[in-house]
Amino acid sequence: MFIDKGIIQFIALSLYVVFTGFCFCDGFRMHISRKLIWFFIFLSISIAVFFCKKEYDLALILPMPILTAIFLCIYEKYKQKNK
Repeated sequence: MFIDKGIIQFIALSLYVVFTGFCFCDGFRMHISRKLIWFFIFLSISIAVFFCKKEYDLALILPMPILTAIFLCIYEKYKQKNK
C-alpha cells in the first residue's frame, strides 16, 4: 500500500495544528484572537511554502509558528499576571 507523500505531510501538519493550537495555546489560556493570529500565520506560511516548493516542507513551515506560539503565550501570561 503506497500513500502519497503530500497526504502524509498534510496529516503531520494537521496533527501539529491540533497539538499546538489547542493543547499548547489552551494550556496558557490564550485569548481566541491570539489563537487566530497564530493560525493565520501558520496557514499563510504553509500556503506560501506549498506554492513555492510544490510540497509541504516542514523544516520551512514550522519554525515561525512555533516561535509565534511561544511569544504569544509569554505575552498572554504577562498580561494575565498584570491584571
